[in-house]
Amino acid sequence: MRKENGHFELGVHIADVSRYVKKGMLLDEEAYRRGNSVYLADRVIPMLPFQLSNDLCSLNHDEDRYAMSCVMDVDQNGNVHTEKITPSMVRVARRCNYPEINKAFEEGIEPDDLKPFLPMLKDLKACADCLRKNRSERGALNFDFPEYKVVLDLDGTPLRIEKRIRGAAEMMIEDAMIAANEAVARFLEKTGNTSVYRVHDHPDEEKLNALKRLVSIMGLPIHIPEDPTPKDIQKLLESVEGEDIEPVVQVMTLRSLPQACYKTENAGHFGIASKCYTHFTSPIRRYPDLMVHRLIRQALSEQLKKNQLKAQTDFLVRACDHCSETEQNATQTERDVDDLKMTEYMIPFVGEPFDAHITGITRFGIFVGLDNGVEGLIHIDTMEDDEYVYQEDSMTLKGRFSGKTYSMGMPVRVTLVKADKERKEVDFFMGEIHSPLNLEKKVRSSSKSHSKKGKKNKKSKGRR
Repeated sequence: MRKENGHFELGVHIADVSRYVKKGMLLDEEAYRRGNSVYLADRVIPMLPFQLSNDLCSLNHDEDRYAMSCVMDVDQNGNVHTEKITPSMVRVARRCNYPEINKAFEEGIEPDDLKPFLPMLKDLKACADCLRKNRSERGALNFDFPEYKVVLDLDGTPLRIEKRIRGAAEMMIEDAMIAANEAVARFLEKTGNTSVYRVHDHPDEEKLNALKRLVSIMGLPIHIPEDPTPKDIQKLLESVEGEDIEPVVQVMTLRSLPQACYKTENAGHFGIASKCYTHFTSPIRRYPDLMVHRLIRQALSEQLKKNQLKAQTDFLVRACDHCSETEQNATQTERDVDDLKMTEYMIPFVGEPFDAHITGITRFGIFVGLDNGVEGLIHIDTMEDDEYVYQEDSMTLKGRFSGKTYSMGMPVRVTLVKADKERKEVDFFMGEIHSPLNLEKKVRSSSKSHSKKGKKNKKSKGRR
């Protein structure tokens, strides 16, 4: 809602899970053990029962629901002034989805029952634009990685891979959530008690050096200092926007950054360029958010004794470590399942050519990525048109006789020769294969290359 002084009143209302899931309940113990929900290609393994997520803690249309609200004053420069953080009761006038809001914004397609709410939604979009601009000016990093979803049939067989497009609707909700997370983190920090923060550290020195090397090889006019600020990394990402090398630089930059985690000490969030950040917006699927909701309720209504604060601090320290671990496990499991289903999807396309981009170069071959998000390897043993040598100083593969060079980000035409569901590995051949006999030969060559690689890995493990 826009105020008379030109500011915005932004309210973020999150279902109050802490009202139903009390500390010490068996339900709470199981939620703590799980740490978070896990989102797989064909199912969700929830942190809490569906009776909560789909009913009592779901903001259903025209029903009263308990919530935890963060109401903020946002000026036209995107500066946030918190007005109130409080338990509340909310009633949803209309449930919306992202596609219909994007259509209303972009194409003017407006369902009749949505029209009364469009002025408010447009105010929200204007507010979100101010928040995003403010965050960008302080150096927040924008990794615009495309997201892909493998659509399965009822038997779990992949039907297609859909690219998810983030429109204005998705971004404005994300902006509102980030603002609320920061406001709640500042509120908790001011209590002086131990709290839960979402922490994202500065880039790792060794990985940062690899990124600097890539920047130098690519001849990018960007200097990355020894101890970079978010602004420094932001300038790098902006310098490659729209270029073939952009996805590679984004991936290398992301790899130079440590994983975000939960801690009781506020160390800031590098990626968002935030001095104080936490997770408040998803208590139904993340245990740290549930802890934050309890800390808010406690700050508003309770005064703990010293021995109680000490016991609580000990628990929060353990809980932060535990939840960071369960989150990493969940993320890895989600990736493994996506890789499995993407590999399975590619099996019928063996022998077909694709356009791709080079995403990585090593001594043993070239990694390429397709437009549908599938990535795979072209093993150097299958590149028979020349003897290729890895040039470490330029991160390229160069033909010893022809001088032909493959570099990072380079567009290439490739043929799929193998999709191994058991290994979750996809293999390509450089160029197009028109002969079935040649295809069969390349498949055998790919299998031999993997066999060699497997023997090397076994030897390496023995030395460890």
